[in-house]
Amino acid sequence: MSRENDQSDLHMHSTASDGGYSPTELMKKCHAVGLKYVSLTDHDTVNGFLEAKMTADKLGMHVIPGIEFSTKFEKTSVHILGYGLDVTYTPLIELLNKQQQERRKRLDHILNKLAQVNITLSANSVLKHVDGGSIGRPHIAKAMVENKVVNSVAEAFDLYLAEGKPAYVEKEKEMSIQEAIDWIHLCKGVAIVAHPGHYSHLDQHLLYWCQEYHLDGLEIFHRDHSPEERSKYQKIHLELEKKLNKKLLVTGGSDFHHEDYGRTLEPLGKTRIDNRYAEALMEAIKNKR
Repeated sequence: MSRENDQSDLHMHSTASDGGYSPTELMKKCHAVGLKYVSLTDHDTVNGFLEAKMTADKLGMHVIPGIEFSTKFEKTSVHILGYGLDVTYTPLIELLNKQQQERRKRLDHILNKLAQVNITLSANSVLKHVDGGSIGRPHIAKAMVENKVVNSVAEAFDLYLAEGKPAYVEKEKEMSIQEAIDWIHLCKGVAIVAHPGHYSHLDQHLLYWCQEYHLDGLEIFHRDHSPEERSKYQKIHLELEKKLNKKLLVTGGSDFHHEDYGRTLEPLGKTRIDNRYAEALMEAIKNKR
């Protein structure tokens, strides 16, 4: 695989959800590191896409509409990526608005838990960091930094907000995997399971998800996947194709949020994939139309 063709990153987040850069700023950063095909996959929102597209078009880049749905399967949180959705589809917008209401309820619960450990934050101090999209824990972390409760976003997670910490609150109402995939297909998109290595104990269910839920592919080249995990999922991908007697998509990306917080604190542009994967994805989206 030639590095000169590695110009694609199909997983990233902006301030429309829990990323650190506006869609415009993020597209400019993508251009600066030589990316050609990108997808903005904010959590449970498509609010940043049109802004990202305007900037990407001016820079000669191609941005694919995307979203990252939070779902639940057997008590495990599983993320499903949707690509090529019609971001103007009214029922989708209504669904996402309801999900934002649930995120607001979760914010209130987290603030109550922080109060129990003598940390007082107002909802407004958090909401000022939300750029018209999904409320997430990084917004709470930013407010904690601003109010000098912690020194960094990472410290806020390490001490209070991460799973198992004093202010962690599990999401109460999450879609099922099938619901997320059905919504993506209804919006003329394709559905990919995000970073399967995060829930490798569910690997045995991948065939069922493809057969019964019509999952379209796997995100194999994720920044958190070790070389061994990437090889494992490439093998699983081939086995699934043989059992299903059809092609499945392969995607990948950095899952970039910000250099100072997010997955492994790496800079944008380090994790990228060959353009052929992005082009295959775009062809699959075209065939959904």
